[in-house]
Parts: sequence; structure tokens; C-alpha cells
Amino acid sequence: MKSSLIPLVLFSNLMSFSGAMADTTANTSAAIVFNDQSVYYISANSVKVRSTNDGTGKTLGELNLNDKVKIINPTIIKNNLIEVKIVKTYDPIVKSDRYFVNADILVTKYVDYKDFAGKYFVVVNVATETIRLYERVCLDNSCPHKMIMESEVVVGEDINHPKEEKGKGRSILGSYRVTGWSKFYQDPEGHYPSWYKEGYPDAPAPDARWNAWFSNKVMPLDSTGKPHGTMRGAFGWFTAFVAPEPFGQWTHGTLGWGTDKDKFIKKVKTPLINIISDPRSSGCTRNNNEAIAFLRKMIDVGAPIIKIYAKEEILDPTYKNYPSETSDWNYIMTKNRNHAVDRAEVLKALSILPQDLDAFWEAKRGGGQLILDPKSPLNQVIEAGTYQVDTHPDVTPFTPGEKLTKFTRKLGRTGNVYGIKEASMHGTFYADAGVLDSYAHPDQILEVSGFSDESTPPWMKRENLK
Repeated sequence: MKSSLIPLVLFSNLMSFSGAMADTTANTSAAIVFNDQSVYYISANSVKVRSTNDGTGKTLGELNLNDKVKIINPTIIKNNLIEVKIVKTYDPIVKSDRYFVNADILVTKYVDYKDFAGKYFVVVNVATETIRLYERVCLDNSCPHKMIMESEVVVGEDINHPKEEKGKGRSILGSYRVTGWSKFYQDPEGHYPSWYKEGYPDAPAPDARWNAWFSNKVMPLDSTGKPHGTMRGAFGWFTAFVAPEPFGQWTHGTLGWGTDKDKFIKKVKTPLINIISDPRSSGCTRNNNEAIAFLRKMIDVGAPIIKIYAKEEILDPTYKNYPSETSDWNYIMTKNRNHAVDRAEVLKALSILPQDLDAFWEAKRGGGQLILDPKSPLNQVIEAGTYQVDTHPDVTPFTPGEKLTKFTRKLGRTGNVYGIKEASMHGTFYADAGVLDSYAHPDQILEVSGFSDESTPPWMKRENLK
């Protein structure tokens, strides 16, 4: 059960939400004079690679942002498809004599989103399995950053993979940028069917048991009429794509409903399930669905996602900037891939009165018989609820790897999920301030990717605070 094998979605499914851009195409001129001696970059996520240009060829896989190709014959563009040679990609492509991609997504410049000018950024401390959202309150670094949210996550399994399978084990550290979002993402092979898709069986009921999400009853049928899929809704409500060189490790939701809160995140860290299987991801950062929906609302394309492995402390023990433990955020999840999730925004988009929505949802969750006009916008509603956002920074103490076995470090939160030894840990992460002090990635086991010249952004370093 691996919920992060291949990071692919149709580009047409990348949505534009209020407050969070989702366009992953580079800002380039429409007309490109192709030169078959040049290397071209893919300017979007999830670009289909086809075996022919006549509309009958099968899909061989998908390319993602900044993958490299060369043009085979720049004078032949049929059905807007052009033949290419794939120079560099981290995603599996079926071997073929010929490869064709949409000519419109080829650009001459690398797209990295490195120059971040926005307010919000995300830090994943892999060691403590915690994701935190921060606001850069003072863009001139004259004050610490403000933590907006923290939530427990699941990271990659603690296993060594061959070099050619990089990205399918432990979570890879580094400095990345969000390049796009997908709602109800599904891997191309259908191993992990979409949480919701028109024509699919209903997802398990709210509060269903863990194993219900693995049942054939909730899997779509393949061309032979047999259920196909391993785990329903493994990517949850939303998936964030990142670059550069993420090796398929995204930040996404998980199975379950909003009302399940973090039940299925904590389930992964219990003894029994770790005896019978390894329930962690293949390197992705797995969130509960309410948390990933909140992040979807808050962060734009280009926002940094920084993955570190650090000991945690509090910079200001008085917590004067954090008078409250939680805040409430109301959301509505709909079937429409173009809808936002913020309650007020959805009510406006659907032209629904709050009292009508509340009456509908109370009746639906109560098991009442609902008779709606097929054209009623209420038919779009999948779930409505309130996410209690954890706004108070709390640290998880570090347990040296010398004191952990491979099994015990899987359980609960040890502050050291991969059992790194004390001598390999460098520096401190101040969870309340979003800054690092004398930090360097551990020099044991863990791999690093992202920007090669930026371990972490300079505005995250404590010494750069004015």
C-alpha cells in the first residue's frame, strides 16, 4: 500500500481557486520556432506522452514540469502533437519506438518559481512527522515568522531502495516550490482510484473502518468488468506538486472523510498495523483531508515547501504571539474539480443560502431520505464541516537513534522517525518562529533534492533575523 508512486494528473484538472493559483504553465510567448538541436522543457505537470500523433496511439506515461525533451522533426506537427526524444524525466515511461507530446507545452526556459515573493510557506519536519504553515509577517526579516497551522503527517517508509528507484522510500529533504494542485488525484495505472470520480462506486461511508477503503466494493471496474485498485482515495482530496526534482514525492491527503479528522494518520503509527504491513507512503507527505484542504486554500503556486530533519525547540517560551490553541475554518467539499473549499466561497459559487446548506447536510448525515431537484446545486456537496486548525506550536522531543529499534521508531511520534543517530543531527528548528539555527541536513541515510544551491531559504536562518 503505497500512496505516492507516480505524481501524475491531467493538466486540464489543475484548477484555479480563489486565493490560490493553480496554473502550472510558464509565462512564455505562444509562438516558438522549434530548433531540433535545442533542449526544450515541459512547462506543465502531467503532460501525456503518446505513441502516435493520429489520435489512436496509447498513452505511454506522463511528463512533468521541467522534464527535458528534444524535437525529432520540428516541421511535422499533427493534431498539435510533435515527436520528441525524452532527455530527462523521473517518471516511468513505457518503452516505445516513438514519443509524441503536445507542442504547446514546450518552452525554452527552465521554470523554477525560486524567487518567492508571497506571504506563506510550508515546513515539513520529517523527523517529527509535522507539517507547519507559516506567514512571513516581516518580509524584511525584521521579525520571526508566524505559525498559522501545524498538523501531524505520515512520511515515507523507512526502507532502502535501489538507486534507480529513488523517491520510493524515505522522504527526501530539500527546498521545493509548489508547481500546481490537483483535486481527487488518481495515479495513471489506477492502483489508487480517485477519492471521488463520476461513475465510480461511492467511497466508504464516513467513520468506516480502515479496511473498507481496500474493499473491492469501492473500486471502479476495469475493461473486463473486474474491480481494479489497491486502495481507494489514497491521495485524498488534494495533491500539491512540487519542483525541482521531487522524484514523485508530493504533499497530499489520504483516505477517510473530514469527520475522520486525523484518525487514519494516527492509525499508521499503531503496533498491529506495523506488524502486518508497512503502511507509510512511498516518500510523499500524507495529510488528513481537512488539513490538506486548508493548505489548498492558503498557499499559491510558487510557495515554498521546505523539508527538513531537525530537532525542535521554542524560541519564545512565553508564547506571546500564540494566545489561542485553535481556530475554526468552515469548509464545503464539492464534486466539482473547479470549486474552492472555503465555506463562504462555495456558498457564493453555488448560490446557496447558508440555512439551506445546513438543513441539507444535517439531513444527509442523519440518514434521512433526501429528494432534490437533479439541477439543485446541493447535489454538488460531498461534505461540509469545520476544521479545528491547530494554531499553537508544540514540539516533539527528539529520541536518539541509539535508543530506538527499527520497529519502535515506527510507533507514535519519537521525533526521529528514521532513527538518525545523535551525532548526525545538526542544529535546531524553532517551531514557533519558523527559523533554523546552525542547521544542516543529517549526514546519515537521508537523501536531499530540490534546489541544489539552496538547502533551506536564507530567510529561514535565525542569523539573518534583523
